[in-house]
Amino acid sequence: MPDDIFGAPLPEGSRPKRKRQLADRDQRTPADRLRDCLDYPLLYEMAELLPPPNTVGCPREYPAIVYLIMAALTPVAGSKRSTAGLLAAPQDWRRVRAGTRRHLGRRAAAALPLTAPSRGQYQDAMNSLLVPCVDLLEEEFRRYATQQALRQGLFPGDIAKVWSRPERRQLIVGDATVPKAPSKARREMTADPVTGEIRNHRVDPAARTYYENGEKAKKKVRGTKWFFASGRDDGYWSRVILSFSHVAGGEYEDEAAVAVRQFTALKSALPHCMGIVYDGAFRGVHRDALARLGLLAVNKQHGSLTPVFYEKIKTCRSGHELWCNDGRIAESIRLDDGTRVFEPVPIKLEHRAGSTKSRWYHRLRIPCRHGAHDYRVPVGITTTAEHRTLRCVDSGRPLKSDSERGFHRAEHLQQIPQDTLAHQLVYPYRADSESVHSQFDLSLWNRRLIAYGVERQKLFVLGFALSQNATSHQLHLSKAA
Repeated sequence: MPDDIFGAPLPEGSRPKRKRQLADRDQRTPADRLRDCLDYPLLYEMAELLPPPNTVGCPREYPAIVYLIMAALTPVAGSKRSTAGLLAAPQDWRRVRAGTRRHLGRRAAAALPLTAPSRGQYQDAMNSLLVPCVDLLEEEFRRYATQQALRQGLFPGDIAKVWSRPERRQLIVGDATVPKAPSKARREMTADPVTGEIRNHRVDPAARTYYENGEKAKKKVRGTKWFFASGRDDGYWSRVILSFSHVAGGEYEDEAAVAVRQFTALKSALPHCMGIVYDGAFRGVHRDALARLGLLAVNKQHGSLTPVFYEKIKTCRSGHELWCNDGRIAESIRLDDGTRVFEPVPIKLEHRAGSTKSRWYHRLRIPCRHGAHDYRVPVGITTTAEHRTLRCVDSGRPLKSDSERGFHRAEHLQQIPQDTLAHQLVYPYRADSESVHSQFDLSLWNRRLIAYGVERQKLFVLGFALSQNATSHQLHLSKAA
C-alpha cells in the first residue's frame, strides 16, 4: 500500500519476535526485595503522613515506618504471617534498623525494639493505623509514582513524538484483573443437608461475580476487580506502576469508565505521554474521551462492527464512495460480477493540539485514474450539535455533526487502524498488563486475596505496587551508578 504511514500488515509468521528469555541477573530473591523496600524513599515519606502515636492509653510499640515496610513486604512473602517470620530473622531485622538509620537518623533507629513485630501486632496496626489512612497513602503513591517514572526516563519530553510509531516508554498500558475472593462462601450461615447442623462462614463483603476473557468467551470469576496502569521501558523490572483502582461494577463499561478516569488524571501529571494501550473493553465513547485529551487510544476494533457508509465525494467525474471498514476509510469498488470490495485508502495521521481539546485527522490519498485526490477526515472524536458550526476543512462547506447524522465516528474510525503494521507493532505492548497481573497473582497466598473488604484489600494492592516500584527504583539506581 503506497504512501501509507501505518504500513501494510504482516502475516503472523513474519512479525518480529520481541520476547526474550529471563536471565539470571533479572532474578530477585526475597532478600533482594527486602533491601529494595528498605531503600525506597516513598515508604519513609508515607510514614510522615500517618498520625503520631497516642499520648494517652497504650502507646504504639513500633513506629509507622515498620508497619509500612511490612505492608510492602506482605505481597513479597505471600502472607502476614510469612512477613512477620521474614523480619524475625536477626539479620533481616538488623537490615530494617540500618535502613531506618539511613533515612530517618540514628535516634529513630535507636528507638526501635530489639525484635521484629509479631503478626498480631501488625494486624492491630493495620486495622487502627493503615486502613483508616489508605486513601491518603494511595494519593501519595500516585504522586510519587509519576515522578519516579519521569526520573527513570519514561514519557520523555526531549524526544520526537511520532504518532504513527510511538515508543513503549511513551505509552501507558492498562487493564483490570479479578483475583479470587479469600473465601468461596456466599452466605454467612448454611445448613448441612444431612444433619441440619448450622455452619458459620466468613463472607467477603467486596466479592462479586465478574466476567473475564472478553464478551465472546465469557468466564465467570468471583472476587474483586482491580485496575492497574503502568509504564515501562525495555528490560525487566523497569516497569513503574502508576495507578490502581477498585472496579465496583461487573460490566465491561464499568471497567472502561474507571480506566478513563485514571488515564485522565495521569495525563495531567505526565504531559508528554502519547497514548494508551488497552484491550477490547474500550469502545468508541472511551476512545473519544482520550482523543480529546491529545492521547492515542490503541486497542482492537470491536468484533460486532460492520462496514458503514461514510460519504461520496465528487472530486472528479467518476466520484469516490468512501466507507468505514476495519477502523479506517476504504473505497468501495464494484467488480464486474457485481460484488463489492473495500480497498483501504492510503492515509497519514495528523494531530492538532488545541488549548482545551485536541483534534485528529486522517489525511487520505485517494487513488484515481484522473490523478490522486487529497482528502482529510476527522477521526477519534464524535462531534455533537453543541459544537461550533462544523465546516469541511477542504471545501469550507457546512457539515452536520456526527450525532445529527447518526454516525459514531470514534467507534468506526481509529487513530491507528487495526489492520496495519503500526498497530501490530504497538498493540503487543498491552501484554505488559498481563505481566502485572501475573506478578499480582504470584503475590497471593494460594492464588486468593488474603484480606476481607475493599479497604483492607486496597492496602494489600498498595503494598504490591510499592514493592514492585521499589525494585524498579533500586535497579534504575544501580544501572545509573
